[in-house]
Amino acid sequence: MSEPQTGVEQVNGIAVAFRHWQAKPGSHHPPVVLLHGVMQTGDGMRHLAEQLANEREVLVPDLRGRGESEQPADGYDPATMAGDVAALIDRLGIERPALIGRLHGGLIAYHLSARRPDLVSGVVLGDANPEVSEERALHAMAEVRALPNGFASRDEATRYYEDRLGLSPDRARHDIPSDLELTPAGGYQWRHNLDIVNRIEAAAIPRSDWDVLAQVSCPVLILRGQRGEIRRETADRMLLVMKGARAQKILGASHDVFLGPGSEQTLAAIQLFLFGLDDRNS
Repeated sequence: MSEPQTGVEQVNGIAVAFRHWQAKPGSHHPPVVLLHGVMQTGDGMRHLAEQLANEREVLVPDLRGRGESEQPADGYDPATMAGDVAALIDRLGIERPALIGRLHGGLIAYHLSARRPDLVSGVVLGDANPEVSEERALHAMAEVRALPNGFASRDEATRYYEDRLGLSPDRARHDIPSDLELTPAGGYQWRHNLDIVNRIEAAAIPRSDWDVLAQVSCPVLILRGQRGEIRRETADRMLLVMKGARAQKILGASHDVFLGPGSEQTLAAIQLFLFGLDDRNS
């Protein structure tokens, strides 16, 4: 597997860092752009990126405020971050990519697709919920505010990921190296600015994004975990609102369909969806 090109571009008023796998010579598959979740960076999408880069061009930005991208004072709502990604796609000359959004990254994906239908060939929404009630928003914000500043050991961090965050062992092992860094005292602290994480969450919830979804005209694949937050009735409404959408339940998965139980189903579903876009564009 070749290593990606890394870089930083000034777009939409900020510096956005990215990883970019170039297309293989002779490849005619449309490119993809991967959009990570709130407490992630582009590095958290590396496994999927490497799988897809075997066949096509892949771009993975560090979204505003995370990773190596700039941390401005504002602009943490999904629409503004969608503008960041659109400007980066334009700047790099990536032609009509499919967007794959993980959790909060899915919000950015459907905002971008609604705003710039000329730019996007298709969208994959990985457990991205367009409807969050006031009650659920209050609960989510309380969870963010309750995040500890650090951990005394990796074992303590792992227990927190599994017991308090409810993540699978696979997800904990995957996320900890990109989420946490070793301190001089031998403990672990977040790589993320928790104040910015708080702002990102606050800018996205509560929400009812049905008017945005109604503007999405490209093919859409909705992936929802069997034990995730997107209920059947929500998925059914998404299918009614987005005429070019189809949904797939990922058996065994919870709120993140990209890691842990069911992740092999997710990869297969994404690849089939992308091959369908290949046929449409050939």
